[in-house]
Amino acid sequence: MYLRGLVLASAMGCGLLISNYVLAEESSTNNTSNNNTNGPTFADILKNSEIDVKGYFDASYIGSNKIPDPSIQVFNQDKNTFALHQLGLFISKMPKEGFGGLLNITAGRDAQTISSYGASSQSVDITQGFIQYAKSRYTVIGGKFGTLAGAEVIDSSADTNITRSILFGKIPFTHTGIRLTTALSDMTNIIVGINNGWDQVTDTNTQKTVELGFSSAFTQDTSLAISAYSGAENSFPNAGYTYNTAIPGVQNATNVIPSGTRNLVDMVFSTNLTHSLTFILNGDYVSQENVPGVAGNATYSGVAGYLNYQFNDIYRLSFRAEELRDNSGWATDPNSGAYIGAHAPGANNVREATLTLGYAPVKNTEIRVEGRYDHSDLAVYSNSNNMTTFGVQGIYKF
Repeated sequence: MYLRGLVLASAMGCGLLISNYVLAEESSTNNTSNNNTNGPTFADILKNSEIDVKGYFDASYIGSNKIPDPSIQVFNQDKNTFALHQLGLFISKMPKEGFGGLLNITAGRDAQTISSYGASSQSVDITQGFIQYAKSRYTVIGGKFGTLAGAEVIDSSADTNITRSILFGKIPFTHTGIRLTTALSDMTNIIVGINNGWDQVTDTNTQKTVELGFSSAFTQDTSLAISAYSGAENSFPNAGYTYNTAIPGVQNATNVIPSGTRNLVDMVFSTNLTHSLTFILNGDYVSQENVPGVAGNATYSGVAGYLNYQFNDIYRLSFRAEELRDNSGWATDPNSGAYIGAHAPGANNVREATLTLGYAPVKNTEIRVEGRYDHSDLAVYSNSNNMTTFGVQGIYKF
């Protein structure tokens, strides 16, 4: 009886094992069949091809008690308005070795501000588009790419304030040319390049602009970046949005606008004072030859300081203060250089202080509230020396 029971139990056990194996095989076959039927997703294709796609939305309301001066508030030129400032998209494949590339498209209100000379569209801007080749310590890119200068960037989701600094409007946004980066170490890079100049897809003259850059992270918490540009530029203070200014009686303004050597030196120093507090210092110096109505070189210089405090994952606070010294009035006069024989109004110093509160209720989303105060030695804000600005902004990153 015992032997009989043992045989029966063994048979039942084998039957269960066979049954489970058949069920597992059927399940595997069904899953394979379902996977083959559905096919790979778009995300799977991008992952397998190592293509990275990301972007952001930037919508805001910005209001002020005076009319902003377009030569000082380069991005927020409207008095009181809602706007989709930026819809940004990045598509890239940037391997550490071999060929790659990046395409960065910006649509919205800011596209016309950052649009380069020679670009046909004002509502959609190809902000960056370049091919990259990397080999060992060297990386070469050719096409259109962002400037080395400045503490802020075009991508508004990467900045800490709603409004842009005065200094950010007084440097180039992008360049079209070629750039070589050499990694001296994991922490230090040397950069050299040649391009058309400040914000020019199509060059406005036959000369080229040379760029030099140095960046180094001295410690885990401290870094320094220095960049310099030198080349012949037409004597408008902001190439990207004033080249198309009409000159009465002149069919092609860019052929008669005087040009001369423009030099820019930019420095950005950043350090983490504590785990939550970051300090950034940005300084600029610019000189321009052959500015109408200015004896000698027109020059301006400025400094901006940032304090960013991260309370926790949800709340943060950013404070910015800056001053721009425009020695001839060339950089802060919206009419300077707009026609042959124009005369700058004289020296002008402009200052601003901005406080921004960031609130991130969920991942990839931030709501910002900001107050800003501007002061100018000359009455450039609706015949006033002072202007206050209030802004609310929503950022969504995907």
